[in-house]
Amino acid sequence: MRRRQFLKTVGAGAPASLVVTGSSAKTNPSGERRSKRREEPRVFLYDDGRHAADLYCFEPPVTPADHAAIVDQLAGSGADTLVYFAGTEGGTVLYDSQVCQLWGGEVKKWTHYVWYRAAKVLRQLIRDGHDPLKVLCDRCRETGLFMIASAWVCVQGGTREKNEGLGRKSAFAMDNPQFQVGEDPDPRAPDALGFADGSVGPVRDRFNFLHPEVRRERFLLFKELLTRYETDGIELNLTWGMPFCRFDQVAELAPIMTRWIRDLRQVADEAGRSQGRPKRIYARIPAHPEAWKLGGYEVPTWVSEKLVDGLFCESSQSEEEGLDQDVDLSAVVKLARGTGCRVYSVFHNGLGRPLARYATPSMIWAGAANAWDQGVDGFGIGDHLWAPNGWPWTAQEYETLRPLGHPKLLETADKVYLAHSNRRPDASLNWLPGRSQPLPQKIQVDGPVQVSFYVADRLHHWHKLGRVKSVVLRVRLGNLIPDYDQVVVEFNRQVLPESILQKVDMTYRLIGPQSSSHSLGSYGYAHDYHLEPEHFPKKGRNVVEVKLLKRDPDVDFDPSVLRVDCKIEYRLHRHFEQRPIEY
Repeated sequence: MRRRQFLKTVGAGAPASLVVTGSSAKTNPSGERRSKRREEPRVFLYDDGRHAADLYCFEPPVTPADHAAIVDQLAGSGADTLVYFAGTEGGTVLYDSQVCQLWGGEVKKWTHYVWYRAAKVLRQLIRDGHDPLKVLCDRCRETGLFMIASAWVCVQGGTREKNEGLGRKSAFAMDNPQFQVGEDPDPRAPDALGFADGSVGPVRDRFNFLHPEVRRERFLLFKELLTRYETDGIELNLTWGMPFCRFDQVAELAPIMTRWIRDLRQVADEAGRSQGRPKRIYARIPAHPEAWKLGGYEVPTWVSEKLVDGLFCESSQSEEEGLDQDVDLSAVVKLARGTGCRVYSVFHNGLGRPLARYATPSMIWAGAANAWDQGVDGFGIGDHLWAPNGWPWTAQEYETLRPLGHPKLLETADKVYLAHSNRRPDASLNWLPGRSQPLPQKIQVDGPVQVSFYVADRLHHWHKLGRVKSVVLRVRLGNLIPDYDQVVVEFNRQVLPESILQKVDMTYRLIGPQSSSHSLGSYGYAHDYHLEPEHFPKKGRNVVEVKLLKRDPDVDFDPSVLRVDCKIEYRLHRHFEQRPIEY
């Protein structure tokens, strides 16, 4: 009976009039929120609401303060906006919804230990009279943070046999296989990325947005997030699972998607008037315009008609493929200029190096500097959870966040720029335009490798002031035979001399206290070039070319360019060393 009632609710058309219900829709009478905040979000952080704090980490019963821990950690951090995943890819939500099922709503017997805890926590809070989403909205308002509620636009289907005991999927997602995209003969279809049975991978069971029932179910969800709660808006996650149809149906999808967002705009505007607060609609999209066309996204129309307030631009890749600092945002910045639509850069944190799973602070600062240099309105860390040193956060997380909203502070922050490399060679989204060719690449005697990366720094300016401490270009070469192979590295068409080269032997290294079980791959050498001012990277795009002039004839494996990094360190002032005494 409970499931039938739920499906009946979803099957009903979205009401034409807007009804604001629930105590959380009341206007804050104190007005203190406005005095603490900028006019628009500038630095945002995503959180899926599960991995940190109470849902997974805390034993029930919990208090509203326990549930608000993910908000409290942002207070005064340098991030001014929480983008909260209020719903999952499987159609369930993490709050007391009137239109969607709560996490675990269809479970008869749980098959996942941790996800069962999340369900117990949510139900206990609701039973005690606390709507989990209202708790977060209220705490954001108290701490002066913007609260943006996010959810997947693409529902991932499943079956009761595989998914019911996990709790992630709703009855709507599991009981309607007729809405799934299904088999698609297009050669790009196997790489349409989404969630399958709780893990990431190519899926055919994503729902097809051409079905009105699918659009209606998602519309009611986003309408509720705008109207029942004191959110500052919503984020439409339009990257996971794209395209939301077969590839040969994209042209048909495009105007339908635009009409759907246009209807949401009307809801957002009326909710804003009712609550006395701006209700923003942000769309998370790939950064490159050609990728919009392949997804059926009429982004220029959304911008010109003011259907969206901002575009969260990803690097045309997934979170799983990891860090990419070199995202060309020029086209979207040009499109939005003068329209009132804001452009935000979404940074993915996964690094996947042998000794560093996540981006270091200097890598994040480099990504932020590159984004601000292109004229964006904000920057954020867009992974489902950001906890590079575990959770709760350490002092390093706060040190990382503090300068992200201040381009002037970032100018002389230490940075590590990285040419784009694929941390998961098995994951391919090469059908998406706008992606630079990732490393590694094989190098042959007659086949040089060119790699480029963007640098925002004005190194010659800061060098004249004595602020540049060091600039090191590292070219990591795999399978190099140092006593025979001959390699030449050019940087911006200048051959880098041997006099500034330091070779680092990485043929085989044992790392860490249990070194016998942890060897450092990949095999080869790092060529570290300690650059003098005449070889400094220029502001803008820089090109590294690696040429192999001679190769050992006794081996039958190819050398390769594995990584290209550029590390820049600054002084606080000329001749001022941060640690002048070592003992």
